Amino acid sequence: MMRSIVSNPIAVLDIGKTNLKLVVASDDGWPLETHGVPNVPMTQGSYLAYDLAGLEEWFLDTLADLSQRHAIGAVIVAAHGCGAVLVDGDTPVLPMMDYDAVSPPAIDEAYARIAPGYDEVFCGIGGAMRLGKQLLWQESAYPVEFARAKAYLTTAQFFALRLGGRAASEISQLAAQSHIWDLIHRQPSSLMRKRGWSHLLPECVPAGEVLGTVSESVTRRTGLAQSTEILCGVHDSNANLFRYKAAGMADASILSTGTWMIGFQRGLPLDKLDCARAMVLNIDVDGENAPSTLIAAGREYDLIRGEHFASDAAVLAALPTLLSRGTLALPSFVGDDGLFPGAARRGRVIGPPPETPAEWQALAVLYAAFSANRCLDALESSKRIVIDGGFAANLPFARCLATLRSSQSVWVSRSPDGTALGAALLWRRFSRTLPVSSVILEAVTSLSNDRFEPRDLSTAYQSWIAFSEPAS
Repeated sequence: MMRSIVSNPIAVLDIGKTNLKLVVASDDGWPLETHGVPNVPMTQGSYLAYDLAGLEEWFLDTLADLSQRHAIGAVIVAAHGCGAVLVDGDTPVLPMMDYDAVSPPAIDEAYARIAPGYDEVFCGIGGAMRLGKQLLWQESAYPVEFARAKAYLTTAQFFALRLGGRAASEISQLAAQSHIWDLIHRQPSSLMRKRGWSHLLPECVPAGEVLGTVSESVTRRTGLAQSTEILCGVHDSNANLFRYKAAGMADASILSTGTWMIGFQRGLPLDKLDCARAMVLNIDVDGENAPSTLIAAGREYDLIRGEHFASDAAVLAALPTLLSRGTLALPSFVGDDGLFPGAARRGRVIGPPPETPAEWQALAVLYAAFSANRCLDALESSKRIVIDGGFAANLPFARCLATLRSSQSVWVSRSPDGTALGAALLWRRFSRTLPVSSVILEAVTSLSNDRFEPRDLSTAYQSWIAFSEPAS
């Protein structure tokens, strides 16, 4: 495997919902060094929020350490959706709200009346708190501070500004289920226009474009050269999606997994998107439609598994036992309907309960694999499937999915940092002419190779669908 050694490396701050990473990579996507810590929100004022100052301190401290070993040439930030900061200059006027913050009933009721329609923003109002709703809450609860705001920056662009770049918006972040962007007319949403908030969105700039260079204060703090470029950041799962596009795999079905599982399938007609089935529209870094599914599979997996841990071999061995007993976990274990209308917070286990840690983990695997299969059906997936992110390391999950999708090849990414590496590839992307070679995949084998009867898994999946569908 050859990696780029000519250009300076790039540093990527990957702000996930659960974890925070700083990855140094080559400009053609090879990882060089990774550091990470948990991303823990805190209550600030009346809502759950991010400790932006603490996050920035960790980021700068880690950059200072990395700059002693790497001649970093650029910095870019990738961040999850539904996170943004109201700023005056480069200073927050209010804490950045966590999308898991619980809004007052009065805000819920008011927002339900004014939220933009699905045919404009292609996502509902359930699940993660949309940026549009966050703005309504902040304006209602803190009118003085809200009035001071000069811009509303998604998380990645906020940190780009703090490092020395200029204020900017970016399409993959604006379109990431935010309710602040009209995905059809490519303008601020009707909500933003009617509330008089449109002026808060800076000029839209392509991900990877240079926004400036690091400030003198950042140079002094970190040891980065003052010529270090600050790039326009990106939505995390869209960075992952771009990684495969850059490798010549634009037609593959991509499962970008972590706290959320996002399925991407280019080419699906927009009239196939169904609000009641966790289907959304993303816009990729090039402004192209990327029809998607969006479910909290990682979070549900953890809730089902609980504190039960077992080896892959033990989990695989436990699967036939669960299937023979008819034990299934039915949706939904979070406050979001997900794939089945009316399922929110109705998650339950049917059949004899698991008896061992391996069986509990196997139950979570089945739930996640069935959910992923349902997503791929909705996206009309028919070609290669690639699993990236946390579930790529979950062999029982991958093999269950390969068994359910026997007519397709299923692959897993060998890198645990696909989001960050995809963001790294945004540097130099406008001058790159050949597909990158840094995306390394491993084929997944079906469970039929282990004296496992695939029909049993398919039958269990059909039962899961039947039990999960709302009563007519």
